[in-house]
Amino acid sequence: MSNNVNLIYLDGKTQKIRYNKKAISSGADGTIYASVDKKLALKVYHDPLKDKQRQDKLWQMLSHAPKGNGFCWPVAILSDQKSNFIGYAMPLLDLSHCHTLEMLLSKRLRSSLGISESYQFRVKVAVNLAQKVAELHQLGHHIIDLKPANLSFDQRNAEVVVLDCDGFSIQGNNKQFLGHQYTAGYIAPEAFAAQLAPEKLGEAQDLFALAAILFQLLNNGLHPFQGVSKGGKSLPTDNQAKITAGLYAYAKMPHKKIKPSPWSIHDDFPDALLQAFSQSLTSTHRIKASAWQQLLAKQSLNLKVCQQDTSHSYWQKNCPHCKLGQTRANIQQQAKTQKKATKRKHQTINRQNLSAGNVVASAPSQMAPSTLLFVISAIIFIVVIFTSIDFNSAPTSVNVPKKEVKQREISAVSSEISTLSKAPTIAVANSLSGNITYREIKRGFQSKANKLAEIPFHQFTRFDSSSNFPLLNYFPFGVISPSSSAEISLKTINFEMMGKELGQLKKQNDRLYRLNDWQYDNNTETAYVYKCKYNPSICTGVSQVGMGEEVTYTFNSFSAERILMENTTEKTEHSYRPWRFSLTSSGKKLIMASNFELVVYDVNNPKEPLLKQKLPTKWQGWHITRLLTIDGGQRLLLSLAKSEKYGVNYQGFVVELTLTDGSYQVTTDFSTLPNANSMSGVDIATNLSGDILAIGEYAEEEINNDKYTFFGDPVEVALAYPMISLWKKTTLGWQPISTPNGKTMRITPKQRKPTKVLVKVPASISNAKAQMSFMRNSKLFNGLGLNRGFKLNQAGDTLLTGIDAKEQRDTIFAKAFIYKLDASTNSLTLSAKLARSYRSSDSSNAESFDTKRIAHLSSTLSNDGKQAALGWFMFSDVRSADLKKTFAAQEYKLDLFNIN
Repeated sequence: MSNNVNLIYLDGKTQKIRYNKKAISSGADGTIYASVDKKLALKVYHDPLKDKQRQDKLWQMLSHAPKGNGFCWPVAILSDQKSNFIGYAMPLLDLSHCHTLEMLLSKRLRSSLGISESYQFRVKVAVNLAQKVAELHQLGHHIIDLKPANLSFDQRNAEVVVLDCDGFSIQGNNKQFLGHQYTAGYIAPEAFAAQLAPEKLGEAQDLFALAAILFQLLNNGLHPFQGVSKGGKSLPTDNQAKITAGLYAYAKMPHKKIKPSPWSIHDDFPDALLQAFSQSLTSTHRIKASAWQQLLAKQSLNLKVCQQDTSHSYWQKNCPHCKLGQTRANIQQQAKTQKKATKRKHQTINRQNLSAGNVVASAPSQMAPSTLLFVISAIIFIVVIFTSIDFNSAPTSVNVPKKEVKQREISAVSSEISTLSKAPTIAVANSLSGNITYREIKRGFQSKANKLAEIPFHQFTRFDSSSNFPLLNYFPFGVISPSSSAEISLKTINFEMMGKELGQLKKQNDRLYRLNDWQYDNNTETAYVYKCKYNPSICTGVSQVGMGEEVTYTFNSFSAERILMENTTEKTEHSYRPWRFSLTSSGKKLIMASNFELVVYDVNNPKEPLLKQKLPTKWQGWHITRLLTIDGGQRLLLSLAKSEKYGVNYQGFVVELTLTDGSYQVTTDFSTLPNANSMSGVDIATNLSGDILAIGEYAEEEINNDKYTFFGDPVEVALAYPMISLWKKTTLGWQPISTPNGKTMRITPKQRKPTKVLVKVPASISNAKAQMSFMRNSKLFNGLGLNRGFKLNQAGDTLLTGIDAKEQRDTIFAKAFIYKLDASTNSLTLSAKLARSYRSSDSSNAESFDTKRIAHLSSTLSNDGKQAALGWFMFSDVRSADLKKTFAAQEYKLDLFNIN
């Protein structure tokens, strides 16, 4: 091939150029030459037509190029003298002072190559690497094969150089051109476990690999999934298999199977870094590259220079580098001392044998027990240390063992938790109760269809005072049947306040109403409920309940709300996305959102929405657990969550959206903030001004497969501690409300020995039930817990937790806690407790043989925070001991409390 080629630029201009015949480098894909003027590097492919999309991809790279320096990015297309595509041109960077990142991770290589030993230098490289990745992600590009060997750094200034850019996944004008190269040891676990090509993960793959490399940079080259087995348990031998098995040993809480390498300095990391690493390496909701850049840059300012060695820097009280150096010196000295002692012992024995005139072979020498123990201990310690480090850097194809991980640690647990051992129990101020019993009703769904009476609905909404307490009354329709529940079978809904009827909805043949999370507008005395089609999981809009005609606000079209399985066009009931609605405090706007779309209505114009907007595609697959409106809809808060079956691998996050130029933009992603918890997003509550936020979370997830069954078969479930974190909006953005020592305040169960609860993505956030059961028992489940259904008053200085409940001997014990918050002084005080016990009236019936129950619990807080309500609603189906008599019952009790 001639050393004359043509350059074709994005604007169509062409230029002939010559290059030196001596190659700079050559790889499996092509050979790189330098132009004669030494301004460009020319990559000539061995087989230009091997990939039919290659040329189109390069053109898109020209159109969507990063603006920063340090990228070996195409600037022109190469063609030969016959105008055939052969490769591309890129800037010829001066790499004479550059080394691959692998060289920076090894102390031995740093020493041999004259690379700075400064820890601050490595932190600076980490900051610059995150910045480079963030710039690519901002353009929609993904590196995919992100690893130390593909990255270089300048040893003079810590600038990072990104190589082999033509192998990246590139976002074009209308298409994503995937990259197909990746390396074991840096593949995200969800891709490897599912045998999914990493390029299909896109940004998620990059963020996992980025976190792994940053961990290595900050932890002396140690891979985040290297560690030491606990108790001699068998571990996979390669890092990729450990990644897939979730064997991460460097979270705040210990792992059951693996412990940190003795050479790790992770204990010196700030809590914010430890949490960021844990979140990015143990969950799929990972820290963004831009957030990494900001976090690392901020934490680098807090580094202290060691007085003993200025190349050492550290965050905590003592220099971990000096400690490791001393450990190495001690081990080396112990080895030398033992070697000399062993040599002297052998010499003594040999001299004794010779002096005795022995002519036969002497018996093997025996060490003193203490010496032998010391040698064995030293050998074991050295073996443990060196087997904890994986020296096999070459890419490997590994077989992933069956997943064995049983616990996922959340670093948020390390934050200080606000607790008080005791709180006064508030006396009940007023009560409303009722008990309706139906004798001799035949068992079964149809027999109860027209028998049950009207009672208050089992969920409260917000209220102003006891004299202004809104209620929904309804006629349940077959509620005792196992196949139904109160919220899906209704004949009539009456909305009333203090006995005064304010509106009514009647069941239609093809419509029903879901009352969970209903909302009330005090300004117009109207209520808003979900309007559904055939099934409460297929709700298509919101109905306004008032004295006038029913008004319906449609949430998009049916087709836009369906989620279809791959390779199918069938549209089933279960294909509808879950969504939430929220009424602004003024009652003028109604806003609805799913993980797919957001719709805004003026309540006076139900026919035409003010705004329809698609939401980020990356939210698809997540459930909207709560939607809150602030400033008349100018700002929104959304909580999202997802999990596998029975709460396994729960993930959640919260975002703030702001209306800007006619559309909502994400202005805060709480998952990227310091002290964020990857098990967030259970529920949220805010004050009227929207500057105080409470977030429901889980912590210390534990996988249990021996305590729970489903129809007699053991099931694997997730258990975790429920908690609430508190945040405030400042001039610097959202900040966690923290203690004086900087640790985030979190509310946890008020028990001496708190128990973990079942992890669950709330299907209906405020609905709390007790399970139907046999033999006079009712086990609580679904929607109960202090981390869901909690409330903040309008001022943001009073918080009512969700309900903590348990069942014992036909009695349900329910309690919720009142906290007083002063955000200006970061003060949180446990002020009072609401506590009630509820016992079914049929529980004293000695003749009853079989009882089925559905029990609902609810609580709420007044807008001024001076009153609270707690109540229960029970449906019972009882069969006598002789199996001849049956009766059903409806019970309810609503208690009102005055808060000091």
